Amino acid sequence: MSAKPSTQLSQMPHLVLQFPAPYRLEPALLEHIAAQLGARAPRAGAESAAAGASAVRLRDVGAEASAVRALMTPLAEQHGFDWALVPDGLRLRDFRLLALDMDSTLVNMETIDELGSATGMKARIAEITEAAMRGEITDYAESLRRRLALLAGTPESVLEQVWQRMQLNPGAEQLIAAAHAAGLHVLLATGGFTWFAERLQRRLGLDSIRANQLDIADGRLTGRTRGPIVDGAAKRQALLDACAELGCEPRQAIAVGDGANDLPMLGAAGLGVAYRGKPAVQQAADAALNHCGLDGVLRLFEEA
Repeated sequence: MSAKPSTQLSQMPHLVLQFPAPYRLEPALLEHIAAQLGARAPRAGAESAAAGASAVRLRDVGAEASAVRALMTPLAEQHGFDWALVPDGLRLRDFRLLALDMDSTLVNMETIDELGSATGMKARIAEITEAAMRGEITDYAESLRRRLALLAGTPESVLEQVWQRMQLNPGAEQLIAAAHAAGLHVLLATGGFTWFAERLQRRLGLDSIRANQLDIADGRLTGRTRGPIVDGAAKRQALLDACAELGCEPRQAIAVGDGANDLPMLGAAGLGVAYRGKPAVQQAADAALNHCGLDGVLRLFEEA
């Protein structure tokens, strides 16, 4: 995957390979990759390790991006590592915004599916969710209305039960902390719900959120939302609005997501990252993380 440059960078990109501990790439494999791509092989001991993962950077890749993809995609699947083709000199501090999806990206669940658990509707809701995330249902707003209708009458107390089960995906806190330390604004842009997004905002110190608001009456979900539905276009607009408020260009934004409704946001950003993404999202993104945690975003940069 090849990242869009965000600043004035040299013409020779780098190939970043990263892999979860305890896995290590064999020197012979690294030398093979470097030779095939016309890149500088890393010197001995060049591997960097942090937070349960390691990374190697091959500099000055001479091959075309299409040739890199053709070589690296099957190798990554075979050996279980992540890879990305990034510009020389890519620095986190050159960006101003980090935009994150919530469900299955920042957290380890699809919250609307989990809400269906209490009423026996999880399987039906999950089927619609999966089709929407793969892009098979192109109208996200309609897919959300269909799923919410199945939740009508669900007790409000179920929200708290789902919150208690919710866990952050690996590396989430490290990514957000590093982004804040580098001066980035962190936006949570989600087709999920404010009930959860606001709690995550307080827990993680997120700077802003854009999410759907559940309609609740007499202690039960009505099966509707209040206000406009946050779909893929709205998530993209949230990124653009945040950039306007920060006085920066969209190319100075990083966006991370997993589903089809994240594609507009990832496409608008200077660096779009698929986290455990659906195939169409991985194909469109600048980088994909299938094995490492969210902090793998940080290893794409040479320095903060």
